[in-house]
Amino acid sequence: MRTNPNNYISINEILADVTVALDDQDYRLLTPGFYRAQVKKALDELGFDTFFYDFVEDKEMPDDLQIPIPEGAFNVKGIYLIYGTPDNIKYQENLYWKRDFYTEGEGKGYTATRHHRNVSDPFMKPVWNNQARYFFNIHNGIIMLSDLCKGYDYVRIKASGIPSKNIDNVKMIPPEAREGITLWVIEKCASYLKIRYKEYRTVQLDAYQQLDPYGLNGAWHKTRMRLKAVDKKQLRDTILYNKAMYY
Repeated sequence: MRTNPNNYISINEILADVTVALDDQDYRLLTPGFYRAQVKKALDELGFDTFFYDFVEDKEMPDDLQIPIPEGAFNVKGIYLIYGTPDNIKYQENLYWKRDFYTEGEGKGYTATRHHRNVSDPFMKPVWNNQARYFFNIHNGIIMLSDLCKGYDYVRIKASGIPSKNIDNVKMIPPEAREGITLWVIEKCASYLKIRYKEYRTVQLDAYQQLDPYGLNGAWHKTRMRLKAVDKKQLRDTILYNKAMYY
């Protein structure tokens, strides 16, 4: 789901709801750092499930053609080669994944299940135009690029982001996730408080029932479905693209 950035809410707005529900507005029972950590955990759980937070980073083309996946990113969605600069792109090339591709760097050759020189293999026939194709693979968190990528200036990486890496600096909690995150944090905090204060056992159970994290009727499921929803414009265009076989 897409919305104007001004509609997003901050971590402090979530904490305002949580601390009132737990009667801890002055942070006597739990520290501010603990509360903030729970909000970050809730956001990351949603991020891993729904990929709602997009991450884009531009990297200068490295000499060894190997790029670590950027910090705060996972689930790479696309990689593009850029000729020019990120703010003045003169040409771009799509990068494609090659199965089992592994290389130690530029000019050092590579291994792969289907190698363009592997002419004697009786099962995996070579794809000759692989020599003219830009491809990559990811090994232990390192993006490995084929030799022909060297002629480009930048690599643009699009991925899913880990929300908690940036939440301290900007308002980035989607408004449609507010109820689910608030209940998630209340339930987690109450589960710690009930060890010392028995009255919080009821608070935790009530929050858990409303959240229903593993069911289909609670706030957590509703939040996940909202974050996974596709904009109407995007949905209509995707249908048109698929119908025209041009997507």
